[in-house]
Amino acid sequence: MSENRQKRLSEKEERERLFQRRLAELRARNNQFPWELSENADFELPAEQTKLFADRSIEDPNLTDEEVERRALLDLNSYNFWSFYKRLNYEVRRARRYNRPLSLLFVTIDRLDRVVENHGLQGENAVVLACGKVLLSCIRDVDVAGRCRDDSFGVILPETPRSGAEIAAERIRTRMEDLGVDLGHTAIFCTVTVGGASLESGESAEQLIALTVKGLKAGIAAGGNTVNFLTES
Repeated sequence: MSENRQKRLSEKEERERLFQRRLAELRARNNQFPWELSENADFELPAEQTKLFADRSIEDPNLTDEEVERRALLDLNSYNFWSFYKRLNYEVRRARRYNRPLSLLFVTIDRLDRVVENHGLQGENAVVLACGKVLLSCIRDVDVAGRCRDDSFGVILPETPRSGAEIAAERIRTRMEDLGVDLGHTAIFCTVTVGGASLESGESAEQLIALTVKGLKAGIAAGGNTVNFLTES
């Protein structure tokens, strides 16, 4: 490896460490959502990349792209908001550059804390896995899904205006509503709340995230099992 390439890799790793530290500080303050960010990461993704992949350096190189993406979404031990955030920034830049529509969804499992209280971590893991699999079945090949925190998933919808994103969000909500998670001795039925927003002229990734989270919080406050899209007032 050349000295210049090694230097670039070291700089990239340092930026990611700084980002993760800022993210940890945000999580520690007032129980904030991990996607409430104040800084824009300096990065660029290859134009040919169309999916949110797990770190291939620790994955089996013989796995299919679909399996690597599935692992990135359904890993019960961690969530990878950093990769999702980078991907969203890239898609926002591309959409603005070519004047194309783009939408964002955040999908939160309602009252997952009650599942933990009643059924423990086994119940929580079963629900998260089941919801993740349903989510993958609801989106297109071109869409990008990632796990953003313990109880939440994010979905980037390229080439999708608000009208199409609302249909996608409602499809996710209704499919989740019909989901029953079998624990052997009992079944858990759960719902999700979906917040969404669509990119308008001049909006940044941070503004898109803020609107989506605002819609999500409004839905949660209203009792959950709903879809909320907000626009900049």
